[in-house]
Amino acid sequence: MRTSLRAKLVRTMIATLIVVSTATLLVVAGMNYFASRKTLKTIEEHLRASIEHKGSGLVTNQALGLRDLVADNAFGDVSRLVERTLEQDEQLVYGLFLDEEQKAWGFATRQGAGKGPDDWKRLNINAKAEKKPGVQVIYRRALGQNVFEFSVAVVEDKGTVLGRVYYGMSDGPLQQALSEARADSRRALLLTVGLLLLLGTVTIVMGALRSRQSAARITQPVTDLTQAVNTLASGQRDIRVNISSGDELEILGGAFNHMAAELKDSYGRLQEMNRTLEMKVQERTRELADRNRDMRLVMDNVNQGFLTVSTSGQLAQERSAIVDHWFGSYQGETKFVDYIAKVDAMYAASFGMGYEALIDDFLPRELCIEQMPARLRHDGREFRCSYVAILKGDQFDGLLIVINDVTAELLHARQEAERKEILAMFEALTKDRTGFLSFIDEANELLKQAPDCDLPTQKRILHTLKGNAGLMGFSIVASLCHQAEDELAERREPLPGEALAPLERRWHTLNEALKSFLGDKGRDVLELSTKEIEKLEQEIRAGAPTEHVLDRLASWWLEASELPLKRLGRYATALAGRLGKGEIGIEIQAHGVRLAPKAWAGFWTDLVHVVRNAVDHGLETPAERESAGKTGRPKLRLSTAVTNRKLVVEIEDDGRGINWQGVSSAAGKLGLATATEDDLIRALFSSGLTTKTEVTTLSGRGIGLSAVRQQVNDLGGQIAISTQPKQGTCFRFTFPLPDIGPRFGVETVEEAA
Repeated sequence: MRTSLRAKLVRTMIATLIVVSTATLLVVAGMNYFASRKTLKTIEEHLRASIEHKGSGLVTNQALGLRDLVADNAFGDVSRLVERTLEQDEQLVYGLFLDEEQKAWGFATRQGAGKGPDDWKRLNINAKAEKKPGVQVIYRRALGQNVFEFSVAVVEDKGTVLGRVYYGMSDGPLQQALSEARADSRRALLLTVGLLLLLGTVTIVMGALRSRQSAARITQPVTDLTQAVNTLASGQRDIRVNISSGDELEILGGAFNHMAAELKDSYGRLQEMNRTLEMKVQERTRELADRNRDMRLVMDNVNQGFLTVSTSGQLAQERSAIVDHWFGSYQGETKFVDYIAKVDAMYAASFGMGYEALIDDFLPRELCIEQMPARLRHDGREFRCSYVAILKGDQFDGLLIVINDVTAELLHARQEAERKEILAMFEALTKDRTGFLSFIDEANELLKQAPDCDLPTQKRILHTLKGNAGLMGFSIVASLCHQAEDELAERREPLPGEALAPLERRWHTLNEALKSFLGDKGRDVLELSTKEIEKLEQEIRAGAPTEHVLDRLASWWLEASELPLKRLGRYATALAGRLGKGEIGIEIQAHGVRLAPKAWAGFWTDLVHVVRNAVDHGLETPAERESAGKTGRPKLRLSTAVTNRKLVVEIEDDGRGINWQGVSSAAGKLGLATATEDDLIRALFSSGLTTKTEVTTLSGRGIGLSAVRQQVNDLGGQIAISTQPKQGTCFRFTFPLPDIGPRFGVETVEEAA
């Protein structure tokens, strides 16, 4: 110990007293100094004011006395007046009267009268510059000393200036008074400082003595405690201290005594426990060995892969045996990313980025784990990976990776999906043979064009095929189209043929299944209802003209528009359920219209986008309808009619209406015109326009309605939209019909009103 606590306390107290005394001395001395300066300044101002008052009164009285003498040309009297004035006042240094012609009538100094007419010029008076009215006071040097010079003009009753009188008053009394005041101030300051020094010295001495006494009272118990602690540390557990200081040190002494007693009891218990500790350690070691053996047995026989990754990315040596069987073994310090990169490089890269984000702890831990890669592929097998965070308290301490072989599961799911597609194909064929075969023919044509078309056309083909595949229940085809769309979204050129090969292979499989079911003449089947045959029989018996009978027979080769409308209605119902729109009401109004399947197949194929738009963007959820004051189910009307040799197809919903502001904003980003309603309608059907913020399997790419517009243009039709906020939207497609009879395209049983 270099310095005792007592010495430190005494030094601290003395240092504090010295600092306080010094600060007090400096503050008092400073305040005394500034007060003395202020007092001297005040004295000087009073003396100057007194001198100026005296001098101003003197020259003012002299000017009054000289006025009559100058007016009477009493040169001698003027001179005697000036001399007598200097004799009577010892403070005056000189006196002078100058007339307007700068001639001295009287001039006298403390040494006597002037010796010559120009002797006054020694005063260096600038008489021409002193023409101001009233008394003029100038502090300057004259005749070898500092003087206050007072001057005033001598003016007769009529206001004529007769001259100017000057008197110089010495500043000697002023300087003497200031010197005496300064001396008094210095004596007071020295006396004050001396008294403060004496007081500070006495205070420091008394404080030091008092500090030594207080330090002794404080440090003695500490010394006793220190000795007791050393004694306790040496093994003597019966040591106690007796401190009666009446403060915290006494409490500390009591706590020490209690601690010593507790230590004595604890040591006794510890000795008792040590007697059986060795036996317990041996027993625990055997239990751990048995548990590790059981754990190793489980790890070697479980069909799941378990790997543990540290925060530095290192793999733990403990792992399930199947991991080595699947991916190969590893030894020593191995990073998981390096180990798994030999198996699946893409998975390793994705895991590396995700794990780095997890370690940075910038994003929520659950979100980072959710974004970790879920699939691992190796040697023709697929594995599903899940992750569990290993925590130490609240801190992340590692990651448990659980790997499952899902090859058989995925194969079964794929086979089940393929089986469902075949069943969906047969179901669609039985419900709507003509419409389904038209869809197959249209899809065949689209897939034939897809590899060799431009980028917008390829996007439109994939989007249309995806929508209609979903309508028909071809989930694998729809999924392959969606994957191709995702890949196409990141490109500026069409996908090559090999990229579309999986889609073409699946479609070829479906086509082959259809051919094997239909046979060679499967397409030469005409679907008729007994009502249509009976009606034709009645017309023939009634003597219908041959031309009418031929037209009726030709119409049988046409497809009733009711079938594709019902197909679209079923799609809308299923889609509304997926989007949470609840159960919807479908209204079909075909009006007996029949259409040539091949001529109109493309239109029906693309019209699915309008139905999807109506359900997704138009219809509200039940909660939204309730808040808007709407009752009943959402409604969707699908209609065909022939009026004035024009085919009119309408898709109408009672939903929220079109958000033209959102359409205008999206169109503006694409550089499209939005000034008029026609501009907005054209923009709505433009390629790439969408009001969705994210792409889903249903919408968000801005391609569907542009495909409809292209199909309508190819058929020579027109598009019109009527919409009201919170009331609904109606898409109306109008096509002119040539006047060439039903066998060439369209027939209607009844004209729409």
